[in-house]
Amino acid sequence: MTRFYSIRFRLTTTFLVIILAVMVIISFFLYNTLERYYMNNFKDGLESSAFISSDFVVGHLRGQVDSVRLSVLAENMSRQVQARVLFIDQLGVVVGDSVRINGLLNQSLDQEDVRVALNGTVSSSIVYNESIQQQTIQMAVPIKEEDGTITGVVFLSASLEEVTRILEDIRRFLFLATLLAMAVAGGGSVALARRFTGPLEELTTAARKMAEGKLDQHIEFSSHDEIGRLAEQFNVMARRLNYYTSNLKKFAADVAHEVRTPLTTLSLLTSALKEHEMEPDQRKEFIEDLDGELERLTALVNDLLELSKLDKNEIELEEVSLNRLLQNIIGENQYRFARAGLDLLDEIPDQEHIIFGAPLQLRQVVGNLLDNALNYTPSGGTVSVLLYREGKEAVVKIDDTGCGIPEEDLNYIFERFFRVDRARSREGGGTGLGLAIVSEIVAKHGGRAWVESEEGKGSRFYFSLPLVAE
Repeated sequence: MTRFYSIRFRLTTTFLVIILAVMVIISFFLYNTLERYYMNNFKDGLESSAFISSDFVVGHLRGQVDSVRLSVLAENMSRQVQARVLFIDQLGVVVGDSVRINGLLNQSLDQEDVRVALNGTVSSSIVYNESIQQQTIQMAVPIKEEDGTITGVVFLSASLEEVTRILEDIRRFLFLATLLAMAVAGGGSVALARRFTGPLEELTTAARKMAEGKLDQHIEFSSHDEIGRLAEQFNVMARRLNYYTSNLKKFAADVAHEVRTPLTTLSLLTSALKEHEMEPDQRKEFIEDLDGELERLTALVNDLLELSKLDKNEIELEEVSLNRLLQNIIGENQYRFARAGLDLLDEIPDQEHIIFGAPLQLRQVVGNLLDNALNYTPSGGTVSVLLYREGKEAVVKIDDTGCGIPEEDLNYIFERFFRVDRARSREGGGTGLGLAIVSEIVAKHGGRAWVESEEGKGSRFYFSLPLVAE
C-alpha cells in the first residue's frame, strides 16, 4: 500500500492525468476547429457553385420555361459540383432536376431553405438523408435579375461522406496521439521522480523563480499535511502578488501612455517656438496650444491624485441634502451648457433626500457626469438631471441626447483610462479617469454606478446612494 502513496506513484499519476486532460482539451478544440474548417470550406464551395449556377440559368427562367433544357443544365452542373441540383421557379415548383428517374420535376418543393431563398437570403442546413443513410448539406440560393427581382432558386444537396471520412481519420489520429503522449509521459514521470527529493524541492524552485521576477508560479499538491498547507499558502501568496503586480504594471503603462502624448506635444510646440521665427498671431496660437496641453496634463495629474486618495483613505461622511446639492450644481453649470448650445434640465422633487456623504466628492461625481454629457452631446441637444427614490436608496439619473455608447463597450466604461473610440467629444475628451473616479467615489459611499446607452440615441448614467433612515 505504501507504494501508492510514494512520490513516484503520485507524480506518475498526476502527470498522466494532466497529460490526458491537456490532450483531451487540445484534441477537442483541434477537432472542432478542423470540423468547422472542412464544413465551412465545403459549404463555401457549394455556395459559390450555386451562385454560378444562378447566374447561368437566370435567363432560362424568363418567359416560357423549358424544363427539359433546365434538367440537362442541372445534370451537367451536378457532375461538376458532385451534388444534386434543382432549379426552382418563384412559385416553389421544380423546373429542373439533375435526377431524371424518380426526380422532383414539376413538383412543389416545400422546404424552409427554399422559402428563405425566395425571400432573397441564402439558406443552408444539414440533414440526414434516409435514402442514402448519410448526412447531407442543403443549400438554397436565390436567382436574381439585374434589377434584384427574384425569379427562382438554385437548390443543391451534397453528401458529407468525404468530410465525415476525413473527420474520422482525424479522430483516430488524435486518439493515437493521446495514447502516445500518455506513454511518453508515464515513462518520463518515473524518471523524473528519481531526481526529486520531495515537494520541498519544488517549493524551493518556485520560490527562486518568484525571486527572479517570474510571479506566475503555482505548486501542485495533493497532501494536506504541513507541506501541503505551506504549498497552498504559497499559491495564494503567488496569485495575490501576481495580481497586484499585473495591475500595477498595467496602471503604470496606462499612465505612461496618457502622459506621453501631452509631453510630446509640449516638446514639439516648445521646439517650434525656439527654432522658428513666427508672426505674433501664430506665436499666440502656439502659446494657447501650450496652455491647452498643460491644462490637460494638470487634469490628468489631479485625477491620478484623486484616485490615489480614494484607494488609500476612507472618506468622512456627513448628512447631505442631495436635493440642494444637485440644484446648486445645476445652477452653477447652466451658463456653461447654454454657451455650448445645450439645454440643462432638472427634475428634482421637493421631498428631501438625505444621505451620508462627502459633499465635495459628491459634487465631483455629478460634475464628472455632467462634463461627460457636455463633451459627448452635440449642440442643440438636451441633458437632464433627475432624482428619485427607489426603495431605501436615492437614485440620480443624468440623461443626454448625445452619440451614445456601443453595446460592446458598456461593461468597460467605468474602467481607468477606457475611452469609447467611436465617440467624438466636443474638446477631444478628458483624461479617461472621470468615470473611474465616479465609480470609486460612489462605491466609497456604499452605492453603485451604472449606465444604459444606445449608440446614436444618447446615454443614461445612474448612481445610487443609501438614504438616511427616517
